[in-house]
Amino acid sequence: MRMRFVAVTAAVLLAACAAIRQQKQEIRADTGEFKNLKVLPQNITHDELVATMRGFTRALGTRCDHCHAENPPGSKERMDFASDKKPEKNVARTMLRMTRAVNADYIAHVNEHGQTVTCITCHLGHTVPPPPPAPPSQEAAPAPPKS
Repeated sequence: MRMRFVAVTAAVLLAACAAIRQQKQEIRADTGEFKNLKVLPQNITHDELVATMRGFTRALGTRCDHCHAENPPGSKERMDFASDKKPEKNVARTMLRMTRAVNADYIAHVNEHGQTVTCITCHLGHTVPPPPPAPPSQEAAPAPPKS
């Protein structure tokens, strides 16, 4: 019985320590301590950053390692998010600037519904946007009505 109490107490303490550690990481992340943000705002919250990155992965059908370099085996963190080692990361930054410009300079002036261009608009779940569908053939087009 005493052994059971010690085991349960130890498990509760370990869970509490893990929760405190996680909370500290989230608080630290929300103070703007992200490194090497060049396009995203410096004051982005942890949750906003994660949601943004998940949107990129869905739009391009990729995972984090598509743009982010991996740390050496045995490192505390799997990914080196601040690294610019992979050229795909700079391509992503360029594409973000492009979509912002398209939305601000063009779409905002012609779209009264508030829709915007995003990564998925062109990429459709692929790293390279698929080609547009072929136009319908003239043979398949219905004949114009007779007047």
